[in-house]
Amino acid sequence: MTRSNFMMLATVVAAVFGLAFLVAPSALVGLYGVKLTPATEVIGRIAGSVILGFAIVFWGARDGNGAETFKAVMMAGLIANALDCLILLHATATGLLNGLGWLQVLINGGLAIGFWYFAYGKGKSAW
Repeated sequence: MTRSNFMMLATVVAAVFGLAFLVAPSALVGLYGVKLTPATEVIGRIAGSVILGFAIVFWGARDGNGAETFKAVMMAGLIANALDCLILLHATATGLLNGLGWLQVLINGGLAIGFWYFAYGKGKSAW
C-alpha cells in the first residue's frame, strides 16, 4: 500500500466516524455498549468535529505537497471550530451548558474566523 492510498483510507475512516459522532453520537457509542446523556452527546459531537478535521488534513496530506497540506490544515481548523461553535451555541442556548458555555462559543467562533481569514480572506496571501 502506498502512502497516498493509506492517507485516503485514513480519510475515509476519519470521515465516517467523524460524521457518525456529529450526527448520532448516542447510536454510535451504543454499538459499544455505552449510553450517553444529552450533555455528554455534546462532547461526542465536538469529538466528531475534530475527527472530521483530521479527515480533511489526511486528504490534503495524501500527496505530501506542503502547500496542499497547509491548506488542508487551515480548512480543518475552520470546519472543526465552526462546527464546535454551533454545537456549543446550541448546547448553551438550550441549557445543557451553564453560562461559561458562551465563552467557549466566542473562543471557537473567534478561531473559526481566524482560520477563515487566513484561508480565504486577506491573510491568504501568506501562502
